[in-house]
Amino acid sequence: MFSPGDLIFHPKNGCGAIRSLTRRDPFRPGQGGEAGEAVQDQRQDYYDILLLDGGTMYVPVSRSERLGLRLLTNGIDVIKVCMHSPPRSLPQDGRERAAELQARSQMAEPTALVAAVRDLVVQSRGRALTASETTWLRKSCERLSIEASLVDSIPKAQAFDAIWETVKQLSAA
Repeated sequence: MFSPGDLIFHPKNGCGAIRSLTRRDPFRPGQGGEAGEAVQDQRQDYYDILLLDGGTMYVPVSRSERLGLRLLTNGIDVIKVCMHSPPRSLPQDGRERAAELQARSQMAEPTALVAAVRDLVVQSRGRALTASETTWLRKSCERLSIEASLVDSIPKAQAFDAIWETVKQLSAA
């Protein structure tokens, strides 16, 4: 269970902070706190999350794990260790590889995105990345840098530079 102030990651919506735990009626989203007895039985606990990119998201507490909500844990050191761990192979076919990278980037496992970045970089040694792979790689490193900057309390640009330096080292190895 998360607490107010916890920094979290949601696979589809990115990073945010738990503002509060609230009771809401899933069938009447605009009504919170003070509902009548008939509605009382339908209300559920929700995490009220302030997203870093702006906006608010409500996630049912009972479904938070299944939806992939997790605490932020990937600081620069964790990312570097994972990037230097043994790679997994990716499909040779470009479309299959893109689909797998996309699927792995949406996983709740904290190091899944780091491992996907590592696997793409290692597998692409000796060949140029496609335009879509380059875009995916840059966006993935940006997402990792947001998490690392929050975990390590450093500027996002500093986190991105450290991650990108590791990517360059892996691609040259």
